[in-house]
Amino acid sequence: MSVNHSQFIIQAAMNTRPLFTDEQHRTTGSVCDRPRSGAPRVMECNDDQYLRTYALRHRYATATQLQACLREVRDIRVSRQTIRNRLHRFGLNSRRPLQVTPLTARHRCDRLQWAQDHVTWTMQQWSTVLIHNNIFISMFSHM
Repeated sequence: MSVNHSQFIIQAAMNTRPLFTDEQHRTTGSVCDRPRSGAPRVMECNDDQYLRTYALRHRYATATQLQACLREVRDIRVSRQTIRNRLHRFGLNSRRPLQVTPLTARHRCDRLQWAQDHVTWTMQQWSTVLIHNNIFISMFSHM
């Protein structure tokens, strides 16, 4: 395996663009980056790596918090959407936290009472109960 081939494998694994190619050097005689269309890149590879590492260490950080961190530490101003795009490219997709209704003191007392009432049940008694979404349905009326 040639050196250039292994470089491209490593760069593909790290999602980075090669600095230059042999073809580019042959055609232009230079190893400088060619001008490209569109807006210039704001974040360098090192900034991407910093963002990825920070996001992995702080799993619940929002795009706004990551944006503030990049502005503070790396002095880079990027949009929240750019941060989301980069995280998505790294395979770090966002998730919304599960919203659950907190249990009141009454709920806790009811659950404790139910557990104490059923702690001595046998397997045969439990075999007649269908549990679906925390709703207990007795399958036979003699229970």
